[in-house]
Amino acid sequence: MALLLGLAWTTGAAAQTPPPPHAPAPGQRLKELEQALKQGQAEQAEIRRTAAEQAKELAGLKGDMISAARAVQEHEDSLSDLEQKMADLDRREQRESAALDLKRQQLNGVLTALMRLAFHPTEALIAQPTSPADTVRSAILLRDVTPRIQQATKDLRADLDTLTDLRADISHQRRRIKAATQELDAQHRKLSALYQRKALLQEQTESRQRESESRLQTLAGEAQDLRDLMARLEQERIRREKEEAARIAAEKVRREAERAAAAAAAEAARKAEIAARKAAREAAVAARKAEREKHAAEREAARKAHAAELQAQRAAAAAEARAAKARRTEVAAEADSAAPGGQGDGRSFAKGEGRMPFPARGAIVRHFGQHDASGAPARGITIATRPDAQVVAPYDGQIVFAGPFRDYGLLLIIEHTEGYHTLLAGMARIDGRVGQHLLAGEPVGVMGRSGGKPLLYVELRHDGQPVNPLPWLTARKTKVSG
Repeated sequence: MALLLGLAWTTGAAAQTPPPPHAPAPGQRLKELEQALKQGQAEQAEIRRTAAEQAKELAGLKGDMISAARAVQEHEDSLSDLEQKMADLDRREQRESAALDLKRQQLNGVLTALMRLAFHPTEALIAQPTSPADTVRSAILLRDVTPRIQQATKDLRADLDTLTDLRADISHQRRRIKAATQELDAQHRKLSALYQRKALLQEQTESRQRESESRLQTLAGEAQDLRDLMARLEQERIRREKEEAARIAAEKVRREAERAAAAAAAEAARKAEIAARKAAREAAVAARKAEREKHAAEREAARKAHAAELQAQRAAAAAEARAAKARRTEVAAEADSAAPGGQGDGRSFAKGEGRMPFPARGAIVRHFGQHDASGAPARGITIATRPDAQVVAPYDGQIVFAGPFRDYGLLLIIEHTEGYHTLLAGMARIDGRVGQHLLAGEPVGVMGRSGGKPLLYVELRHDGQPVNPLPWLTARKTKVSG
């Protein structure tokens, strides 16, 4: 591009200054212009190649982030199951310990009574001040109790072995929980590194995203309720579609102008070449006619050649300027199309019914239509998640709102095709920006960890009306409460 600008400045300067004594012929000048245009086109091709490589790297990065987010959610499920098993083992240990203590107390009482009886020899029983019937009854009782005490001792030893095995299981379970926690932390770190890399690749669209965020934040502040916000967002979508249609029309005009400019440049060059040849022929004829007319004919030929060259230079410079402007528009359009997730929101949302991943792992504590404490029916579902749980996009789409909104806290709205929108609220952090294109399963935020289990609110809307999101989500093993 620098070479083209320099060449345009050179041709402009040549148009204002007289030709040097040994100026090149018009045909040679035209070849130089064509060579410069080829070099400029090569530079533009290199720019497009670099943009395509960046888009390819970003697409691969999106896949890595989706895989990492899925691994995080699987480890969250595994850790929750391990913690549930650990709680069951703790309760079982408490029951076994209580039962064992009760058996110890009973056996201690019996053994104490037998020890007192053992201090008196058998012969002494005859001398006891009791009746013979009581003495015989005591001997029979002592004979019957001894085997039972032996059996109770065996049972107690077996209970002790069981309790020892149970405590070994508890220790093993704690080691598994520790290992699962460490693996979950490692997956979190991996996902954080991938997100940082993604942020670096998206620096080219920072200003445009900030402008869109500011506009939609103002939009949110003016909204009277969530329905008003959705209506405004629909207007924003229509505005974007109109801008896209205008861009396509401008692209068509640019291509037509570029073709016309190329034809004009070629025609101007052809006319210049014809004029130069004609001038040369006229100069040769004038030289042969007479010595007296020789100098006049040469000056006339030189004048006509110079005028033709200036005309060709002006036409080439104008065509070059129009082509450069058109190429800048083309590069900007290609950069927009190669931006992250440029094709992400094109998939039909209706085709994903029943196959979309849950935005977060956990138990559903409130279903669609279920009445809350105030008696109002729920417009979505509520999922109780783990602290710091990973939240992902349920389907391809584009972020149209990301930020705080009234009682919702941090609110994320994803626009899909065919008039569908997904609303996610309750996150402690949103990892996405307005205008960003998403793929299904791509991480979009993280839950908090303060006070009890975090609650993620999930709402699905079609043409502004809430619909039950559960039929759209993938069936899996999920604890449901409430």
